[in-house]
Amino acid sequence: MKFWWHFLGGFLIAFFLFQPMTQAAVVEADLTAKAGMVVDVKTGQVLASHDDRKRFPIASLSKLMVIYLTEQAVQNGKIKHDQVVHVSKEVADFSQDSQVANIPMTVNQGYTVEQLESAALIASANGAAIALADLVFGSQNNYYQAANQLLASWGIYNAQITSASGLSQGDMGPFKSDHLDDTVENKLSAREIALVSLRLAQDYPRILKITAQQSADFPDKAGQPSKMETTNPLVKSTNFKFQGLKTGLTPNDGFNVVGYTWLKGRPVITVILNADKETVVNDTEKMLKQVDTQTDLKQLNPTQQIHVKNAPAKASVVTVKPQKPLTVFAPKDELLTQQTLKVTDEHLAAPVAKGQVVAAQQVEFKDAKLDDYLQNRPILQYQTKRRGAVANPLQIMWDQLKEIVRHW
Repeated sequence: MKFWWHFLGGFLIAFFLFQPMTQAAVVEADLTAKAGMVVDVKTGQVLASHDDRKRFPIASLSKLMVIYLTEQAVQNGKIKHDQVVHVSKEVADFSQDSQVANIPMTVNQGYTVEQLESAALIASANGAAIALADLVFGSQNNYYQAANQLLASWGIYNAQITSASGLSQGDMGPFKSDHLDDTVENKLSAREIALVSLRLAQDYPRILKITAQQSADFPDKAGQPSKMETTNPLVKSTNFKFQGLKTGLTPNDGFNVVGYTWLKGRPVITVILNADKETVVNDTEKMLKQVDTQTDLKQLNPTQQIHVKNAPAKASVVTVKPQKPLTVFAPKDELLTQQTLKVTDEHLAAPVAKGQVVAAQQVEFKDAKLDDYLQNRPILQYQTKRRGAVANPLQIMWDQLKEIVRHW
């Protein structure tokens, strides 16, 4: 009997110790939408969330991936922003179908890469997104493969992207895949869309100059400038200054919108999925106000000390400080803790240069479940405040002798 009590006790201890911890945002968002998030752009910290891991139809939010891969191609020298593109007859005809497109194009008119990006982002032009995918990858199927590989590289697996524009297969006309049902459409979670948006804003911030516009010119069929209006109601918000980012409308699941704005002086990304078009702005602003009223900014910039071998006795303890302070959003009165300082080189020895990175430290909330980040948890990187010289040879020999005796 005693054996079984010990066994049961050990089992229960192991059960509770090794249960995976569920991460939680700093604030639980109160929304009418099916899902939503607020994320700090600088750290990837999840500030507010509601059902952020379930996948929903994302419609034209899919174009964010087209834009990322287009910008990547520009960065790699494959194409240029001012490069003139002539779309195929297939794309031109598709863009003139008012049932599925809103910015008509022709085979005779040339469009720059930047104009196509603007049309895809501001007016959510399906033809422009398809044209960019063709330009960069040669075919839609090649684009789908690249988009899924991109997502997988960010830890977003089994996304099964099958549309550059975000349209469902039944609306894709000549671009429909023969082996897919008409109802198949791109789906991602609010968390995954937040990560896509975060990477786009971090890696290619120039895009924000496009998405911040309420309107822009695009050549009409005659080549004359024609005004296209933004589909993003957040850009017209008077309570917060939004710089985009993108919308997506599904016929059966409602309105999606990604925003880029500032909160407490820091850039944040907002995501709302599958909402009523009439409530999407209110839901977004409500999330932001919840975070604003329920959190404080906390900055960590601690000074630490570490031991350096082969340094003069009086200088063997070196003062280090973070390369840059770390700022996080924290619930009011919530405590932050710092893990043990880890020296990056266990054989660290003098001489050390001023500003040399010598240690790292992870920061976490006392309530560990609040440590929710889209990717890696931020780390404080410590550097030396001053140069550290080498001790004279006799002292080094004496220190080594003491170390030998200590381990005798």
